[in-house]
Amino acid sequence: MSHGWQFWRRFIGLSLASLVFCISFHPWSTGQAEPATEIQQQQLLTPASEKQLVSKGIASYQIGEFSQAINLWEQALPQITDENDRAIVHNNLALAYRQTGELAQAIAHWEKAIQIYQASPDAENQKRIAGLLTEQAQAYNDLGQHPRAITLLESAIELATKYQDSLAEAAAQGALGNAHWSLGNYDQAISAHKQSLKIARALNNNSFIATALNNVGNVYVSRASRSSYQAQVAELEGDVEQATRLTQEALQDWTQARLFFEQSLETAQALGSLTEIKALMNLNRWLISRHSATVADNSAEPLSEGDRAFLQSNWQRVRELLPGIPDSRQKAYTLIHLAESFQQIESEASIQESIQLLTQALTVAQKIGDAKAQSFALGSLGQVYESAGDYSTAMNLTRQAEFSAQQIQSFDSLYRWQWQAGRMLKARGNIASAISAYEGAIATLQNIRGDLVTNKELQLDFREQVEPIYRELIDLLLNASSRDLSEVNSQETVSPLKEVLDIVELLKLAELENFFGDECVQVAKDKAQNEQGLADANAAVIYSIILNDRTEMILRSPNGSLKNYPIPISKEEMEAEIEQLRYFLELRTTEQYIPQAQKIYNRLIRPMEADLAVMQPKTLVFINDGVLRQIPMSALHDGQNFLIEKYPIAITPSLSLTTSQPLDHNQLRALSLGLTVAKPPFAPLTNVEAELNVVEEILGGTELIDQEFTFSNLQDKLRRKNFPVVHMATHGKFGVDSQSTFILGYDQQISIEELDNLLRSRGRREAVKLLTLSACQTATGNNRSALGIAGVAVRAGVESAVATLWYINDEATVPLIAEFYRQLRQPDITRAEALRQAQLKMISNVNYNHPAVWSPFILIGNWS
Repeated sequence: MSHGWQFWRRFIGLSLASLVFCISFHPWSTGQAEPATEIQQQQLLTPASEKQLVSKGIASYQIGEFSQAINLWEQALPQITDENDRAIVHNNLALAYRQTGELAQAIAHWEKAIQIYQASPDAENQKRIAGLLTEQAQAYNDLGQHPRAITLLESAIELATKYQDSLAEAAAQGALGNAHWSLGNYDQAISAHKQSLKIARALNNNSFIATALNNVGNVYVSRASRSSYQAQVAELEGDVEQATRLTQEALQDWTQARLFFEQSLETAQALGSLTEIKALMNLNRWLISRHSATVADNSAEPLSEGDRAFLQSNWQRVRELLPGIPDSRQKAYTLIHLAESFQQIESEASIQESIQLLTQALTVAQKIGDAKAQSFALGSLGQVYESAGDYSTAMNLTRQAEFSAQQIQSFDSLYRWQWQAGRMLKARGNIASAISAYEGAIATLQNIRGDLVTNKELQLDFREQVEPIYRELIDLLLNASSRDLSEVNSQETVSPLKEVLDIVELLKLAELENFFGDECVQVAKDKAQNEQGLADANAAVIYSIILNDRTEMILRSPNGSLKNYPIPISKEEMEAEIEQLRYFLELRTTEQYIPQAQKIYNRLIRPMEADLAVMQPKTLVFINDGVLRQIPMSALHDGQNFLIEKYPIAITPSLSLTTSQPLDHNQLRALSLGLTVAKPPFAPLTNVEAELNVVEEILGGTELIDQEFTFSNLQDKLRRKNFPVVHMATHGKFGVDSQSTFILGYDQQISIEELDNLLRSRGRREAVKLLTLSACQTATGNNRSALGIAGVAVRAGVESAVATLWYINDEATVPLIAEFYRQLRQPDITRAEALRQAQLKMISNVNYNHPAVWSPFILIGNWS
């Protein structure tokens, strides 16, 4: 999904409508082109002086002087005693505050108006609550608090239905659709928007019809983009059937989106104004985004001359309409996005035209007092000048954009301009200041963690809009490792590599939060106590960091000392070499893996070999980056031995998420679950029954197999008893996001979130010490998919996990699992050493010594 599409979605593709109960005016709502209901013409019962202030506020609002309107209404409000009049002014204040981007104030005033109406016995007042709840919910949507918005909108729909207010229901359904859209609940979003469309058509309300058509089209575009991305991953994995299905689904959604946008434009042309602008811009965005998506999957030609002419014609019509649009935040953002659209297709846009449009946007934003819109206009202007190489002008504008964002704590814009400033400072050679700017951007990002986590529409943008900030700062710090740190922060003396690892840890946390889409990472971080455990366990931690021009390996010794080892090959070359090793490792019938395993060993481990020999660590803990998560480090080969023959090995997604509590070897009762039968498209697992038998023989406990392995049975067993070990011998898949990551039960797929809920819902029982997943696989060919298996222990709420990087259905699994659990029963043996001993036993067996059999088993999390 392009940045342009995402930017436009957040500010223009908002809710269907706003229900406005005002005193005597018809305000321009940020939620849609036209208000959702007929205006309630009400006579105020207030004294004449207050009426005059309110009337002046209305006049100011109507000409876009929102700050002046707010001042007047705030003066009048304390003097108004009639409750209904107070509710009206609270609502008007909320609308004005929303126009200026002050959403918290808007929400507060709507809440006061709602409370007044809730206390009133008047049925008309009760009816009005639905509209206010919808307005309030839209503000929560703007803030990224979509679950809260959904709760309010469900109440609004219930009230609108009760009082048979169809227009209010249509508005609430539209806002509900947008909330679900942001959360990635595309089916629910389409359903809500289509319900809104159905009501609007019954009412013959063209404004609502056009907006609802637009909103449905937006969701289809998002679903198509997601399917296209998943199809590319499936193709890389060699799953032709899945890739074909997803590609076809994406094509159908792209087609549906265009149909809805064309219908929206046809309806909007009779209305003119902002409704038509939205439809025109959506059609252009569709064409640009569809072209970008199909280019990515090699199924499109360059934009034709006809397409370019179509884009230009639509943009020209937008330019003709804009002067007649009243000044508002939507007009400001329309101008900003129009400028960005020109920049996306360079041959269609000139720098001067973009500057002109952004200057107009800035003028509008300043007039209406919207600091956030000012921030985006200034920052976008800075970006245009940055692209042109005029860093002096660009930096001045960027600093102004930062100041505007800081004034209202607009963190979602502030981090962009801090990043932009950092890029320019770096380009000009001012490295110390560049580092400070990047550090500021990352600190700002911590303030919008919740938005990045819960908004599924932002998850794919993470790779383009968030992750590069961390990596560019890491690169700067490593390149400037000999600099005087006092230039950046005179209050601290931190080693450059320690500073790098601090940023790496933040990146790992952000990646996992983005992948899983919830706050589970913070829960795990709060529980982890790892710093002391590292030294106590005599563990060496090895970080890998893949940058564009090199890969950096950083070795952290048990005593905390750090050393880095640069590998001077490009990201593309590293990815190609690792993917080739993964491919060879899975080919059990050949030994093609050996040269490649040795080559990767020589790149990653050989440079630190002497240092490791001096440290003599008991365990190597890898915190791998990108494509390196897709291979088992145990299979790297020094020419004589595999790495696992030298050291116990564990992986963890982040040191700050890893507990270090030792294992109680006497309390290892297991809940064993397995699936032997086929569940198309999944094949039968013929060795599962033997595997579960050895688990029960060694650890005891309870066994659920095939028909007994249901979600409800699993839930019941976990609630009734404490099982330190949960062993699942069934198909599992770690895909490109949490929605495509699951464990297969007899009656259903169990999502990683559901598994977490099961394992955490046992009251005061102790946490699961070990989760074993013995037949799962990680999607290959995509770095993001490996995040799932790297973070499985974190997301499942367990101390550690043993899982497989690729699918194995072999009798060899049984002796490996048996030896692993036998070792775990021994006193004073760590989890990492137990797995090592099991793998060594396999290596010593001529029938099972190929790494295709034993190396995919990896230990994740607590290695103690």
